[in-house]
Amino acid sequence: MKFLVVLLGLVLGSSFAGYAVPRVQVQLSVEPATRAFTCQYTFVLPAGDTSSVLRLNLRKDFRVQRGQLGGAAVQVRHVYYPYFTDTVQQVVVRYPAGRPRARSFTLVYEGILQKERTTAQVLEFSGHTIWLPFRPLEEYELVDYTLDVRVPPGYQVRSTRPPLGAKPGRFRFEGQASAIELTAIIAPQFYQAVANRGPAIAVVKAGAPLGFKEAAILPKAQDIIAFYNRTIGRQDSITRFTVLLTGTKQDAFGLLDNATVITYTTDFDIAQREDLLILAHEISHKWWGYGSVHDESEWLNEAFATYSSMLYLQARGDTAGYRQNYEKLAKTTVNTPAITGFDRTKYESGMFRRVVYNKGMVVLAALHARVGTEQLYTILARTAAQRVGTTTAFLGVVGQVAGPETRAWLLARLSE
Repeated sequence: MKFLVVLLGLVLGSSFAGYAVPRVQVQLSVEPATRAFTCQYTFVLPAGDTSSVLRLNLRKDFRVQRGQLGGAAVQVRHVYYPYFTDTVQQVVVRYPAGRPRARSFTLVYEGILQKERTTAQVLEFSGHTIWLPFRPLEEYELVDYTLDVRVPPGYQVRSTRPPLGAKPGRFRFEGQASAIELTAIIAPQFYQAVANRGPAIAVVKAGAPLGFKEAAILPKAQDIIAFYNRTIGRQDSITRFTVLLTGTKQDAFGLLDNATVITYTTDFDIAQREDLLILAHEISHKWWGYGSVHDESEWLNEAFATYSSMLYLQARGDTAGYRQNYEKLAKTTVNTPAITGFDRTKYESGMFRRVVYNKGMVVLAALHARVGTEQLYTILARTAAQRVGTTTAFLGVVGQVAGPETRAWLLARLSE
């Protein structure tokens, strides 16, 4: 099957009134042997959202049934989406005037999970699978969600948080996450190491027992989280966290829903500084994920995560590692454009990392040198607690904590 068949349904005047953020209900059924899945996806607009038009983007290999259903006009069109550097299908729903404000829209679709997000025993439905619809430019908007997953007998499901209920072949999860980051890892068996003190931290591996290097992730994750809870996260501490190991050999990424997915296999070794930095970077995305990925604001995600991991090295006494990583990244920022106003579409792909990750890290290190460690922690903790998502808002926090002169200094550095 090379496409998704999508059936559209519309419900107006839904009973889900009162939500401050969108509400998403997902029913996912999976056939692991063929990688085939069926998904019923319901998107509920908040009661205060008076928009007359709802747009949802889908991967271009979705096939959408056109028509007018439930009194709303439904249109499907292909549009170019710069973030993917590719086209997507866009479902456009136009609500008739005079309807109740709280509305829901349902799609039912089926397809095949990408082979690279599977192994012989594991299927990874995650934010990097792009298996869910999303509003344009809002991949990472917060949603309250319910995720129901059905699998054949003999399979289990794990997500970013424990299931609310689990019967043979049925698993339910609820929480708040980014729109595309609802996660379901499916395998016949899971193995885990769980913290016996402090925050409820678990390292969960799909498909095979934890090896020595993987088991070592747990105490290191505990130490990283303890450091962050005392510093950048002291106003919004981690009380639970899950490290999901999928073995799909692709990448590592942090989630706002108190979890990180590490797809590397036994090659991932936190005894190595580079992998330790990856783990600390991804854990910190619990706080650093509110900047838009479509403009300069993404430095608030990636530069902050990069520098947070370096602060961990420094606090643990690895000043040589801090300095070596700083110098390695800083030398890539020569002759780069300013962070303020940076537009990734105007440059070759490598410039994005040089500016958003590396130059942003250099700016934060300079801020650190200017204000000192304790004041930097205060700035970062307040930024994290307020879920700051724009450079202007961050400048405001800096001004409140360190004064107007430092705010002006920082604005100048960001504009260089």
